Amino acid sequence: MPDVPTSNPEQFYQGAPLLLVPDVFATADFYRKMLGFKSDPGADAPEYTVVWRDNAAVHLAKGEHAPTGVRIFFWVKDVNALYEEVVKRGAAIAVPIETRPYRIRDFSIRDPNGVVIVFGQDWD
Repeated sequence: MPDVPTSNPEQFYQGAPLLLVPDVFATADFYRKMLGFKSDPGADAPEYTVVWRDNAAVHLAKGEHAPTGVRIFFWVKDVNALYEEVVKRGAAIAVPIETRPYRIRDFSIRDPNGVVIVFGQDWD
């Protein structure tokens, strides 16, 4: 199990994937509307932007093709509450919420590019 994040890390304080996507605007809009992420007003450039929520960030850059074989895992504090939130926002659930045999409760969605996004929490 990874260490729980702290507000005063020794060195690394955030990991942030960089996705090359065909439509930066549409992808950023999905992360904002379906997942509650934010971005700086007016910061959406057609070539590059960053969306974030709390300490999680995703960088989006213009690419010719949708990424393949990509899965992003976000550790969250309350996976049940997040599940309810994204369902209310209208996100299509790819893998329903469940407690897995490896003691993580998680669920998955796909972004507009087919990237699988998994949200999970340790569960005993």
